[in-house]
Amino acid sequence: MDARKLMTLEVTAVSPEVTVGETQALMTRFGVRHLPVVSGGKLAGVVSDHEILAATRRSPVGGPSSRSMKVGDIMSLSPASAAAEEWLAEIAGAMFDQNVGAALLVDLNNRLVGVVTSGDLLTIVNSLHASSHTHGALPGATG
Repeated sequence: MDARKLMTLEVTAVSPEVTVGETQALMTRFGVRHLPVVSGGKLAGVVSDHEILAATRRSPVGGPSSRSMKVGDIMSLSPASAAAEEWLAEIAGAMFDQNVGAALLVDLNNRLVGVVTSGDLLTIVNSLHASSHTHGALPGATG
């Protein structure tokens, strides 16, 4: 199955100039742990709740508040990304290898077209499991 069958199409993104505080509020509002960072219509990076937490922790006392820092200062510049036509197994493998919870899907011009999250992948695994088993216990679990 290619990623187009599973990806979320309506992706909230931020620009590098948005503050960490605004980004944190968006993440809370939408219940997400990652937000793509788009500049000039193209994927520039990704910011995660882990990066926001790290920025908050290292903000010096009396210095600029981490909440007023710009996302461009803390984002990851090499986000896990793939073509929307990529097979989900390949995307899942890359997410596992890179230890990330989301893969950003881009077109040939590096424009963001969707996202696949670890939760999306678990949904697929669960549906495969449900279709092959009649009970919901974990393999090897005792009742």
